Amino acid sequence: MGEAKKIEITNFLLIWVTLFFAFQFPFQLFLFSYAVLGPLHYLTEINWLEKKNYFLEGQRDKKQYLKAVFIGLLLLTITFAFFEIGKWELTKPLHESILKSDISQPLNTYTQWSFSALFVVFIFAVVFQSTQQTTNRMLIIGICALSTIFLYKFTFFAVCFGIFLPTIIHVFLFTILFMWSGAKRSKSTWGYVNVVSMFFVIIVIASNETIALPSETAKSTFETFIATNFHQVNYALTRMLGHSDGSNWNLQLPIVWKVQTFIAFAYTYHYLNWFSKTSIIQWHKVDKRKMYVTLSLWIACCAMFYFNYRIGLVAIYVLSMLHIILEFPLNIASIKSLFLSSKMDVKTKS
Repeated sequence: MGEAKKIEITNFLLIWVTLFFAFQFPFQLFLFSYAVLGPLHYLTEINWLEKKNYFLEGQRDKKQYLKAVFIGLLLLTITFAFFEIGKWELTKPLHESILKSDISQPLNTYTQWSFSALFVVFIFAVVFQSTQQTTNRMLIIGICALSTIFLYKFTFFAVCFGIFLPTIIHVFLFTILFMWSGAKRSKSTWGYVNVVSMFFVIIVIASNETIALPSETAKSTFETFIATNFHQVNYALTRMLGHSDGSNWNLQLPIVWKVQTFIAFAYTYHYLNWFSKTSIIQWHKVDKRKMYVTLSLWIACCAMFYFNYRIGLVAIYVLSMLHIILEFPLNIASIKSLFLSSKMDVKTKS
């Protein structure tokens, strides 16, 4: 049996084992995966993407894209920091004084708009993967950037790019596209089976009518989960499915547990899929000093999460968002490879 086939079979098992544990411990599994597997994934993938030139054409594209990444990440971090200082006892007075100052209104408008930076950087990735013409790039990016002045006020746009793009779209949809692209490239039967299995996971979760709310789930687990702000992802998905009007959402609803089972599965398998393909992706083949730094930072991140989960979350925010944004060109490349291969298949048949 070839190495690639072994990895695909391993991934098949990982999908269903992960789902089993997600059903049993939807909140605990998510919190564990995000704190332990997450930081190592971010660090190793950032190293790997740098080796691959971020899936861009040349050094010029790389420099321009990294400038956009820096600006976008800065805008998002300012908003994150502003909301965070309102959650800590030590910084609450500063937060309250800002809210009472003259900059309160423009700052409020800015924080509502800031997620649009993620949309603009995503468009950067799309454009850089689609055309080499500087004029076309500037025109498309300029139009999209200006359009955010109006689009950010629409709920769908805010939810799609402010909540779902850096979370569920990144860890679930883009993972499927990456798996599908790999399966088409290698013509692996098991690769296709794994892609189909990802959709069956949704069906299994949705059709499970016997989901129980474990009474032994500690109150501290719920408090930690709320502190992460990831309950907003659950809330948005629950509302999108039509099971909440915003007034009756709470962590004891069966639909909330179903949605959280999906979120726990999506995040955990996203990380495991990355680590399972080490021998293929070769992300571990970096300079020894860089690997030592990576492992040291990972241990430090895990220690911070263990000491105080909220401190760990704040500490890795930039790292988490950075890996998401830097991966955009790869996401677009995966979509392009699927579209181009499908187009070639159609031409061959005709």
